[in-house]
Amino acid sequence: MKKHNPKNIHEKELDTLVRFSSIINSSLKIEDVLNYAMQWAEEFMNAEASTVYELDEDKGEIFIRIARGEKKEPVKRIRLKLGEGIAGRVVQTGEPLVMQDVKSEKSFSNKFDTKTGFETRSMLCVPLILRDKSIGAFQVLNKRSKEPFTDADLELLTTMSQQIAVALDNAKLYRRLEKKFKFTEQELKTTQEKLIRSERLAAMGNLVKGVAHEIRNPITTIGGFSSRLKKELKDESKLRKYVDIIIEESKRLENIVTEVHEFAGVQSANMNLDDMDEVLNQVVTEFGEQARKQGIKVIVKIDKNLPSTFMDASQITKALSNIIENALESMPHGGNLTLAAKLDNANIVTSIKDTGWGIARENLDSVYDPFFTSKTRGAGLGLTMVHQIVMNHNGELKFDSKEGVGTTVTIRLPVTRQGTRPSLP
Repeated sequence: MKKHNPKNIHEKELDTLVRFSSIINSSLKIEDVLNYAMQWAEEFMNAEASTVYELDEDKGEIFIRIARGEKKEPVKRIRLKLGEGIAGRVVQTGEPLVMQDVKSEKSFSNKFDTKTGFETRSMLCVPLILRDKSIGAFQVLNKRSKEPFTDADLELLTTMSQQIAVALDNAKLYRRLEKKFKFTEQELKTTQEKLIRSERLAAMGNLVKGVAHEIRNPITTIGGFSSRLKKELKDESKLRKYVDIIIEESKRLENIVTEVHEFAGVQSANMNLDDMDEVLNQVVTEFGEQARKQGIKVIVKIDKNLPSTFMDASQITKALSNIIENALESMPHGGNLTLAAKLDNANIVTSIKDTGWGIARENLDSVYDPFFTSKTRGAGLGLTMVHQIVMNHNGELKFDSKEGVGTTVTIRLPVTRQGTRPSLP
């Protein structure tokens, strides 16, 4: 093999390796990594084509992972048995081979030349070694100048092959993970929407905390002076009616500020080992009398022996209470309220179903949004707060509603027995 040691050769080799190292450490696409590696190897050696093979251990074959050159397309579907051809031999032995004249080599396979019409004259092929095991091969074909391959060529290709082996192994791992955790387009969209909503709620939580603090004192002052002014107005004048309106609106604003403060207070959870069935029974008891007065039948279906889990019981109680309040308000003339809870695949699934007004289809995507409400009172933070609480517990919240039929809200909480907050997905 021809030897070259001039300074410019080493500088060129160093430049090629630096550029290659840069792309291999910055790109997650194996096709990009391989294509750049092959392109720079061809440029350095002034070669006509190059190929990267990958080992299929299950079938005992090697196949072309990516090929470069004018006639690369026809060879992509060709496979070689382990040990077949120059590349198959290199993968099998784990040793590089330099063929200055392939026609003199008995192990050379002309399968590719026959398929493409390409004429292979010379070849440099190195194994891709990972953890002392051959997982593929990298070969470069035909110097355009028809000169032989050099020691510098072999050194460069061997150095690049070490990094390519790691990149190929990472790509195989990624493919296995992708296959195991394959998402549909709709699932990806849903996950994206959840992340966007969570980020938006977190930002809003920080905002409203400060706003609520600033407006609470003025509202309290307005309400207090309005009450004193009403006492000074002895007759039933229009002024007294105006004052009544101011007092009523001040009370409404105070309630809104209280609700905003409550929302700001659920941005994080204090997790402790608790029983979900106790929380559920407490909520049922709390709203039982109100439901009876409205002529609402309460149906309870709670599985016995629900497991204990780490949660913030006060927050879960708050979330369930907000959902039930909405349900009761949607059934002013009676109906059915069903509360069910069961264990499903290490998750406690709680559902609250009503036969109330329901929500129009065009509004379903907005039910978790801050200040969206169809209620006559409150700030519209009820379901926003429920969503935040469920997120605090690494759970899932599902909302189904049909106008004129009713609404079902489902909370799925993972059973966690560790004394820490579950990690977000």
